[in-house]
Amino acid sequence: MFSSLAAIRRRYYSVLRLPHIRKSVSVRCGSGGFVDIDLYNVDEFSPSKFLVVHLPPSPEYANGVKQLPEFLHDWPVASINYRWETERRNVAGQEAVSQEQEFADSVDWPVPMHDVAFAYQWITGALMPPNKGRGGIYVYGSHLGAGLAMSLALTESRPNEAFCVRGIAAYNGIYNWTMFLPGHRINMIRSMMDAARLSRRTDGNLILDTLQQRLVSLFQTPSNLFDPFASPSLFFHNPGLSIPESFYKSADVANVVSTLKGQASDVTKGTGLPRNSHLVFPPRKSNMKIPETILLHDAPSGPPSRQPRTKTALKGLKHGDQRNTFKNQADEIASLMRRGLTMVELKGLAKWIEDAHYLAEEPKRRIQVVEVGQERDDLELNEFGQQVVLDWLNENLRTIDMK
Repeated sequence: MFSSLAAIRRRYYSVLRLPHIRKSVSVRCGSGGFVDIDLYNVDEFSPSKFLVVHLPPSPEYANGVKQLPEFLHDWPVASINYRWETERRNVAGQEAVSQEQEFADSVDWPVPMHDVAFAYQWITGALMPPNKGRGGIYVYGSHLGAGLAMSLALTESRPNEAFCVRGIAAYNGIYNWTMFLPGHRINMIRSMMDAARLSRRTDGNLILDTLQQRLVSLFQTPSNLFDPFASPSLFFHNPGLSIPESFYKSADVANVVSTLKGQASDVTKGTGLPRNSHLVFPPRKSNMKIPETILLHDAPSGPPSRQPRTKTALKGLKHGDQRNTFKNQADEIASLMRRGLTMVELKGLAKWIEDAHYLAEEPKRRIQVVEVGQERDDLELNEFGQQVVLDWLNENLRTIDMK
C-alpha cells in the first residue's frame, strides 16, 4: 500500500517502523566492480506497477547505515548505493602505490554515473510489471544523489516505453557544477577589488561551501565539471566559459594578478571563450521528453549579495543573489527545462492544440520549484518537504491510472 499524508503524520505518534528490505543485490558494472541495490517492499518475484528509484544524499549513506527517507517507507523502492570518493585518501605511512593501481581503485567521477546506469538497466529488466505491463518509475535524489537523479531522469524519460522514468523529485541538487568555478558568470570579476574579495567569498549555503572544498576529491580535474551527466544543466546550454586548468583560478583572475604585478598576461580577457548559448534538448528526433519534475531546495543562508549591475550578470541572475546557492541551482535548471519543453515538445503540439492557456501554463506545471525552509544540519528533507513530494507523487500516480 502506498504512503499517504496521514501515514506521515502518524509516525510522530507511534513507534517508528523501519522499512522492510526484501533483498539486496550486487550488479556488476562492466569491468568496474559492483554497485549494490537495496530493494524495499518489492523484489523480482513481486514487481510493482510503480517504483521509486532512490539515490542517497551521499555515498557515506550508502556505505554506512542504510537510511531510506521516512516518507518512502511504505513505497516499493530500489535504492542505488552508488560509489563516489568524497575525500582524498590519506596514504601517509602506507606503502606507495603505482598510478595504475591508484586509478584502478579510484571511485571518482564518472564511477557514480556508471553505477547508476548499470543499476537502472538491472532495475528495468528485473522489476518490470507483470506480463511486461505499463508502469512508472519515479526518481528521488537529494544532494549528491539529486544531480545523478536528474541526469538519469532526463535521459531515461521515454513515454513511449512501457516501463521508464515518468518523473523526478530532487532536493538540494547540484545541477551545474561549473557554478563553483571562478570564471562562471555567477562569480563574475568586474574589478581588481572583486578579485581581492574572491578569496573571502562564500557560497549561499553551508553545505555548498563543504562541496567547494571537495571538488578535487569528487572530480579530480575541472573538465569533469563540464560533463552534462555531472552537470545536467549543460544538456540545455553552453556555460560560456572555457575549461580552466585549476578548480580555483580562472583566466580573469590570472589577468588581474598579472596586472597587479605589472606583467603582461598570456591570457587576454574574452579570448577563445565559448559563447553562452542554448542547446536543443531533448533532441527533436529522439523519443525522450522532459519528465514531471519537482525541485526542492533550502533557503539561501545569510543576506544575498548586492544587486548585479552589469547587463551580463543581470541576464543570468534575475533574482540578484550573486552566489552559488541551492536556489540558484534549482532556478537555472528549471528555467532551462521549461524553455526546452516550450521550444521542442509544446512547439510541436501547438499545431494541434488550440488551448493557449494550456500551452502557457504547462511548463510551470511540469517543472515546479519549491523552497522548503532554512538549511538543516542533516541532509534529510524536512516534514513540509516530505509532504510536498508525497502530494506530487500521489497526483502523478492518479494521472497515470486515468490513462
